[in-house]
Amino acid sequence: MTVYLSRFVIRTLRPALQSRLVTTCFSDIKPAANAFFPKKTDVFRIGQQFFRNYSLDNIQPTTMALDNTSLPLKKKTSYKKVVLEDLTKKDGQYLTLAYATAYRYDLKALREGLLQQKLYEPGTLNTHEVGNVVVASPVYSVGDEPREIIFFQEGAVVFWNCTELEANNVLDFIRPYEVQSYPRDVVTREREIMTYQYQINAKRCSLQESSFVLVPNSDNSLERYSFSHAMAQSARLGAWEARLEALAASVRAHTERMEAAGAVHVEKKEVVRKLGELLSLRHRINVESDLLDTPDCYWEDERLEMLYSSTVAYFTIPRRTRVLNERLSHCVELLELLSSWAADRHHVRLEWMVIALIMAEVLFELLHCFERYVWAERQPELRH
Repeated sequence: MTVYLSRFVIRTLRPALQSRLVTTCFSDIKPAANAFFPKKTDVFRIGQQFFRNYSLDNIQPTTMALDNTSLPLKKKTSYKKVVLEDLTKKDGQYLTLAYATAYRYDLKALREGLLQQKLYEPGTLNTHEVGNVVVASPVYSVGDEPREIIFFQEGAVVFWNCTELEANNVLDFIRPYEVQSYPRDVVTREREIMTYQYQINAKRCSLQESSFVLVPNSDNSLERYSFSHAMAQSARLGAWEARLEALAASVRAHTERMEAAGAVHVEKKEVVRKLGELLSLRHRINVESDLLDTPDCYWEDERLEMLYSSTVAYFTIPRRTRVLNERLSHCVELLELLSSWAADRHHVRLEWMVIALIMAEVLFELLHCFERYVWAERQPELRH
């Protein structure tokens, strides 16, 4: 009984207690507020201490920005493919041409063909063998500067001090020794053109202003090989870029039909064939080639590695390889989508075939039931 009485008293007195408590709290706060703001006229004066007047501030330039203007800016090197017709050679400069004509060469048969032709003498590098290459020197010399041709097993050839006419004749000659040849228009369009010269005061070979600098009266065979290897890599990459453009153009037609009609009718065999071409191209770029890393033959000679790396950087091979891989990934994803689309269409076709077979079976069962029913009705008539 006492418990119920206490609850009744608490419920009755609770509103009065809460109003008393609130009044007490506000009475305690008012003196603090009056202490903080003593007068009404002091409010604006106190506010000026806490709030900044931006309209009256004059923003002065810092000395750091002025100091940074004197620092040299790092410019990004941009490579633009040189056109032979627009190339202007200076006195003392010679021409260097690089072509990628096939997936690879049969160097053994090519060496035998050069011996039978008797126009070029095949050989190797003077110091030691750094790679699967054939260095050919013409039998007949023209001028004081010797000519040289370097055949790489990876399907590229580099001409030193050779005219375009001679280069085209050699390209026609090596056609039978190519494996998986590239189209001739792609070979011509994706070639690389450079110049080289001799500097009297040069102590070592280098790359200066889109031109190779060689040391006069010295054996520059390994340096020529390093420059030629980088040019061959750029030409091969250009041929692969052209191949990807052709594949992407064929895939683009399917995407346009998907955008226009909301569906695409493509054969699974065709999609798988194009997907195989893209995966094969990716394998050649990332596994079979040395585009992602410096070849092993340069690890023992820092000087040759520096020449090769500087030439590769000039042709922007790392950036082009990265962009090519990204485009390959995009095309592969699109073809995988088309493959799944074709597989779904095949599955739907199979499901409709199964439904048709079930319908035929049901129809035959109904016919059998109808025959049994008619036969059962005719039995009494036949007995009579």
